[in-house]
Amino acid sequence: MRQLGTLPTEIAARKFAAWLVAQRIEAHAEQEGSGFVVWVRDEDKLPQARDAFAHFRDHPDDPKYQNAEKSAEALLKEDEARRRQAQGNVVEMRGRWGSAGMPGAQRRAPVVKLLIGISALVAMLTWSDTMEDRAPRKEFGEVYRALLFVDPVAARVINDGDAPRPFDMWASVRRGEVWRLITPIFIHYGLMHIVFNLLMLYSFGSVVEDRRGPQFMLFLVLAVAVLSNAGQALEATLRGMPSLFGGMSGVCYGVFGYIFIKSRFDLRERYVMNPGTTAILIGWLVLCILRDVPGFQDMLSALPPVANSAHVVGLVVGGLIAYVPLVVRKTA
Repeated sequence: MRQLGTLPTEIAARKFAAWLVAQRIEAHAEQEGSGFVVWVRDEDKLPQARDAFAHFRDHPDDPKYQNAEKSAEALLKEDEARRRQAQGNVVEMRGRWGSAGMPGAQRRAPVVKLLIGISALVAMLTWSDTMEDRAPRKEFGEVYRALLFVDPVAARVINDGDAPRPFDMWASVRRGEVWRLITPIFIHYGLMHIVFNLLMLYSFGSVVEDRRGPQFMLFLVLAVAVLSNAGQALEATLRGMPSLFGGMSGVCYGVFGYIFIKSRFDLRERYVMNPGTTAILIGWLVLCILRDVPGFQDMLSALPPVANSAHVVGLVVGGLIAYVPLVVRKTA
């Protein structure tokens, strides 16, 4: 994706980006500083787009630019209809998990690859705490303790001679250890946990980062991580049950939520979410929630304990990050 140029107003930037899309040149506009930047995805069409940009800048009122947004929207709807029809006739395995339902080649995703690398390193450094038998332990490794939302040693129930002090999920954060709002995403319990989460992260995250860039991807991950971890800690506090939770799945559901909303309400960015993938992820979320509901516990006892609040909060936050700008755009 290459930056084409900057226009002074959002109306002009959106009109020109829409005109490019109508010419089969994938483009979109974003605010940057005091102006609006137009981006072009296909570098092979960059020279053509540059010539068009120079013409638009000099002749913004040219009649050929009128109704550009309607033309682009109609074109995208036609493409979307063709894709949906093709999905109904062809099972494209490459698009199931490798690219969030969107065909494509290798994607530029340094932030996603860094997150995967950190998660793998943490798994090796905390192996005895997270990958081996998870029977109750009296001692924990220092790395594991440092990455959890709360240090289990500092926050355990202590009887100081009076009444026992309950396990405090927020003890470490209150002491200023604010990194713990993020670091639980790098902790995984078992090989299946880490493999599934990192495949899901690469599948969805690489698509978003390739289109929006590393800075936006980092913002999305941090926002979802902080809020989903805080949501899980709040649930543990309200239930009065200590929880040493971890995993990238809250972030993964956040990125999934972002793509899902974009694919439904923002056709200009041309995200596509495979219906089968959506059904699997929502179905898994529902099953994991039901596991903790009386009446379903025996039926679903084979499912492992899951940080449901982190998943739900992540999904909602990712969806809001995708949807709120659309509302602001319409009101403007």
